[in-house]
This record gives sequence, structure tokens and C-alpha cells, in this order.
Amino acid sequence: MRNPILNKAFQVMVILVMLVGSLIAGSNKGTVHADEDATLRVGWTQEIDSLSPFVAYTIAATEIFSLVYDPLVAFDNDVEPVARLAEKWEVSDDNKTWTFTLRDDVTWHDGEPFTSEDVKFTYETMKESGLGLYAGNMSGMESIETPDEHTVVIKTEEPKANMLQITAPILPEHIWSEVSAEELETWPNENPVGTGAFKFDEQNEGEYIKLVKNEDYFLTPAKINELVFVLYSNNDTMVQSLKVGEIGAAININPNQVAQLQQEENLDVVSATTHGFTELAINTWDDPASKGNPLLKDKQIRQAMEYAIDKQKLIDIAYAGQATEGTSLIPPSLDFWHYEPEDKRGYDPEKAASMLEEAGYVDSDGDGIRESEDGTPLNFKLMLRSNSTEEVKAGNMIADYFKDVGIGVEVETVDDGLLSDRIYDNANFDMFIWGWGTDADPSTILNVMRGEQIGGLSDSYYANDQYDQLFEEQETLIDRDERQAVVHEMQEILYDENPYIILAYDNALQAVNTEEWTGWTKVRDTYFLTFNHSNYMNVTPAVEGSDNVASADSGEAASADEESTNNGMMWGLIVGALLLGGIIFFIMKARGKKRFKGM
Repeated sequence: MRNPILNKAFQVMVILVMLVGSLIAGSNKGTVHADEDATLRVGWTQEIDSLSPFVAYTIAATEIFSLVYDPLVAFDNDVEPVARLAEKWEVSDDNKTWTFTLRDDVTWHDGEPFTSEDVKFTYETMKESGLGLYAGNMSGMESIETPDEHTVVIKTEEPKANMLQITAPILPEHIWSEVSAEELETWPNENPVGTGAFKFDEQNEGEYIKLVKNEDYFLTPAKINELVFVLYSNNDTMVQSLKVGEIGAAININPNQVAQLQQEENLDVVSATTHGFTELAINTWDDPASKGNPLLKDKQIRQAMEYAIDKQKLIDIAYAGQATEGTSLIPPSLDFWHYEPEDKRGYDPEKAASMLEEAGYVDSDGDGIRESEDGTPLNFKLMLRSNSTEEVKAGNMIADYFKDVGIGVEVETVDDGLLSDRIYDNANFDMFIWGWGTDADPSTILNVMRGEQIGGLSDSYYANDQYDQLFEEQETLIDRDERQAVVHEMQEILYDENPYIILAYDNALQAVNTEEWTGWTKVRDTYFLTFNHSNYMNVTPAVEGSDNVASADSGEAASADEESTNNGMMWGLIVGALLLGGIIFFIMKARGKKRFKGM
């Protein structure tokens, strides 16, 4: 029969010894460390469209790419170029030859060494295929040479202004070279292998994507062990999960939830201008194959439509005020490149009506809908994304605004997949509402409107030869002021032609739990969907009793007060353990014979 007193005492001693060991280990590192097995769950409502950089277009997918892969050159928190896979670089006097020296301590997630051949393969494949968001970054590259495993020499036809702003993920040549050119558009890349701070673990479509920490990351590894992006079908469910602690952060909360969440003491809620916009896209394709309404090729109609929309009221109601009125293609967050029209098309329904009247669109039969000279009614279809309550509200308001000036609208609510299918089925649409995000260099979003992107990035099927020529010119201008003038001219052309009516520069709406997690990092006032992945690297579970102050340095030592407290606790527990050990010794000596009787 076991002695219950002795058994309990022994258990207490074991616990004390474990605590002492834990404190000694912590004191050796100079700070209190959180649970290394921590899993951060982040909620969002947009599912990625693909894990392949040659196929994906959504901002959710690019967030995953930034964590699994690395670019040659990245952005720091001030959105300035910083070394990543390239350790350093230099450019020739004529700005046409770039030499990148690569790191020699990088391996792919499968253990294969990273070399210059991976960079050459990635850039050449993206350029030659023309597929994906990153293909436009490669324009102007004439040749790519690899004199050794850690050197890449890129020669360009003309100076390339955005060479250090290329955010394309570098892909493993030993994997992707097995994919034929014909397969690039369909190969799913189900198990991405990168060099990034996180390794891909699994995806359960419609539910979550799970990444795990790359312990061998060539830079400082992340402080969390696992990162799970949880997909929610609606914002309300996601916010409830955030409130009860099921997730540590939410990326795209509903505008109407901002004020409510700001009352929660354990949450930090972000509503900040970001590098994106929401647009009403209009089918402008001048091709017999187009399945859209040909009347929309008349820019007079498109301009009148913009005058008919009360953007501020739309923002106040559909976006709960969490946005600013849109004008031109590049958002104000990229202030140097943003063009603000001098003569803006503000809300003026009378102006809209008179423009339509002057262009020959009149309501001859009195049914409230104008017709063209041949009797075709100005009746258009508007597709809205079902997973965006803001866009659905905005779309229905726009339908009413258009009706007021004699334009009929048939609203259809669809999911993202069906909308994409319609867009790329020979422009089988009239209008839709969606949005774009962009990176720090203007070429990325300007590229969307190039004629050669019809059937690719272009979703309004817009083409303009002058615009295309200016695009090529701005990429060669090293002088920022000269380049700015051309970029502004391009936006001026788009504003006049109006293939997009930029409705709003909607705010980034995000929330993070600051009670259970610390180390959150903002880049230009936002936590997620930023220009780099620093937030994911610095966040860590909050230690009970700590001051919860965010720190970007994982090696930062504890303060003097923390060290003093830890040392006091450690020695107190050591003394307690020794005393308890002595007590146990005497108990065992006094009761030893009885202790083993009957065994």
C-alpha cells in the first residue's frame, strides 16, 4: 500500500524541480519566452483562388505566397528595398546591367540548395508565359545570366525603373521545370515548396490553410509554430470567433462592425487607408467576340454613369463611412504616384441626364429607360459578389442611381468563381463590382489596363495604344519626377476613357487580440495584406503578467525589473525544493519499512 502523504510530497517536489528548470532555462536567455508550440489562427472571408503564382490573382493568395516564398528583394516597414534572397546588388552606369549576389545559406523547404538557376528559371518562365500577377514585372529584361551559383546578372533593353520593386516569389527550378508550358495554367501546385519563413502544411478547401514555422529559415525564424488562415462564409461569424478567442485576428471585418469591436478592450481595431480600391468595371471590349452590351463602348455613357453615382452617400451607407471617394487608378496611399483629376466627375444626376440626352439617348416610349437611335434600350446587367455585403449594398444603390437618369440595371448576385468564369468567357458581362490591391510600384496596377492583358489580368477588356506606349516609357525612367509625370498622364487617359469607375478607396478593416497575443507589427497603419510579412514574424503569445509591449527584436533581453523578479522566483523555488527534499528524506527514513509492506 502506497503512502499518500509521501506520494503527494514527491509529486510537489517533481513539479518544483520542473519549474526551477524552466526558470533557469528562461533566465539563461534573458527574457520570458512564450509557448513555442503556439498556433495563431487568422480569420478571413476570401478563399485563395490558387496556390500557383502563375494562376492566382487574389490578394489572399499573394499573402500566402509572401509567407511560403521569398523574393529577390523585399520591402522593409518603410517600404524601401531590402535584401532578401539577394544579399546585395549593383547596377551599371547605363542602368542596363544589374548584378545580384545571392545568399549562400538558403535551402528550399525540401532540403535542396537555393541557387542562381532558380532565379533565372522563375523570371524567364514568368516572362515567357505571361501568366499571373508577376509576369508584368519581367518586361524589359533582355537576358539573365548565372556566372556561378550565387550570382545573377540581368541585362535590360532600356533602364528598368522597377528592378528593385519586383515582388515575384522565386520558385524552385527542380520542381517547376517538370511542369510543361502547356500545364502552367492548370497545374495546381498543391504542396508549395519555397524558401520562406513558413512551410506549407495543408489546405482544406472551404475551411482553412495551415502553414508551419520554417525552423531553418535563413533570417530570424518566426516566433509562432503554426499559422492557420481560417475561412469564414460571413463576417458576423468571424467576428464572433474573434470575440471568444477562437481566432487571434480577423483580416477583413465588416465596416458596420468597426465601432462595435472598438469597445472590446482586448482588441486593437484598424481602419486605415490601404493600397487598393473598389471599382465598377465596365465591358469596353471592341471585338465581335464580346458577349457584353456594345452600347457600353460609348465613353459618353460611361462618363454619365459616374456623374449619376453619389459616391459619398454610397460610402456612408454601404461602407459605414470606412472609405474615401475614388477617382483614379492608383490609390492615395501611394501618394507620389496617385493622380487627382482637376475636373472631377462628382455627383450630378442632371449633368448625367443632359450628357445622355446630347448623345442621342432618349426615352422615346416613356418607360423610364432611354434608348439609342436604333431603339436599343440602355439596359445593362450588373454582377455583384455574394460574399461582400458592402458590394451588394453598393450595387443596389447604383442600380437606383442609374434608374434616376434613365439607365436600366438588372442585378445578379454571384460567387467569385462564377464571376471569374463570366469575365474570361469572351467578356460575358456588362458591368460588375470588384476591387484591386497593388504593391509599391505603379507598374503592377497600370499593367492591368494594357491591351495585351485582355484575356489575362484585364477584366474590363480595355485597350488604348497611347496608354500602352506610355506604360513602356514609364518603366524606363529612372528619374522619379519624370516617371511620375508619365504615370499621371496614363491615369488621366483612364479617367477620361472610364473603363473603371473607381467607387472608393476602401479602408483596411482588421482587428487583432492584444490580450492573448503580443508583438503585432504595423506597416503603414495596417497589420495584414501589407508590403511585407513582418507582422507574422514578430507576433507571439502574450505571457501572463507581462506588459504586452510589442517588440520587433526576438533577441531583446528582459528588462532589469523582469530579471530581478525571475531571479527572485528562481532562488525561492530552489530553496523551497531543498527544504521539501529534506522533509521527504526524514519521512522516508521514519516510515520506510511500512512504505514497502505488502508489496
